[in-house]
Amino acid sequence: MTDGSMHADYARGRDDGGKGSRAELVYRYRFRALAAVRSAPMLRGGRLLDLGAAEGRTLGEMMRLGGPAQAVGVEISTDLVEMATRLGFPVIAGDVQDLPAEIRARRFDVVTAMAVLEHLPDPAAALRSAFEVLAPGGRLIASAPSPFWDRLAGASGIHKEQAHHVHEVDGAFFRRTASAAGFVRIRTRPFMFVGTAFLPYLGLVPPVELAQRLEAPFSRFPFSSIFINQLFIADRP
Repeated sequence: MTDGSMHADYARGRDDGGKGSRAELVYRYRFRALAAVRSAPMLRGGRLLDLGAAEGRTLGEMMRLGGPAQAVGVEISTDLVEMATRLGFPVIAGDVQDLPAEIRARRFDVVTAMAVLEHLPDPAAALRSAFEVLAPGGRLIASAPSPFWDRLAGASGIHKEQAHHVHEVDGAFFRRTASAAGFVRIRTRPFMFVGTAFLPYLGLVPPVELAQRLEAPFSRFPFSSIFINQLFIADRP
């Protein structure tokens, strides 16, 4: 996203006065954070960079669950950076497609981009930036909505953030762009079962640990249509 009005509109949609009370947002950030932490054992005691950190709630949850020694998020929307500051999360202003010099000078064990790539004019540039700042042996973890469910949620009006999506990101797209950036051991798996993912829109937030345990056996099979999200994992040599 490059238009300032879009940034402001998106930020307003995520601002609940700092209460963290929007059930669907709570479920999504908790679910994504747990999925990321479980996919990156090197996070504990390591260094974490969260690309497109928004108001910082996903970053905060990854810090709580994963126990990194250092953590920082980068977000282009100044409204969201200000919100993150109010909430007490370490998010700085910057473009994840061209990271600030202070971030490029550092090296991280884990870089995350949760529900970010679909928002970017140039997601390939963000993957190149992630590769640049990862330490050797570091891991990139990203997520994106399933294109099918993303279109359906947008058309139905359930997921208003879909209006801010620029690209459809699927496994083939991620493998191609991550490989071009230099990543190896690139893998994709579906996550966030549709049956539980829509409960928060009814005001019900299932325990994310239980939801992930229940869906784990099915994520090994190509039943992608029953999952609304995709998790992408790639390593720096």
